Amino acid sequence: MISEQDVFDAGILIVDDQQANVQLLEQMLRGVGYSAIASTNDLCEVCALHQKNR
Repeated sequence: MISEQDVFDAGILIVDDQQANVQLLEQMLRGVGYSAIASTNDLCEVCALHQKNR
């Protein structure tokens, strides 16, 4: 069974072309307890971030 802590430790990758949206989502997720968050607004970084943060 997956614990609540396992859910909050799950990796999340935020990608948006507007930096304000990225910052808002990251702030909201961290505020409720998520900790493994990677984010970018640069489309060229998506593949590298996904591979790094599997």
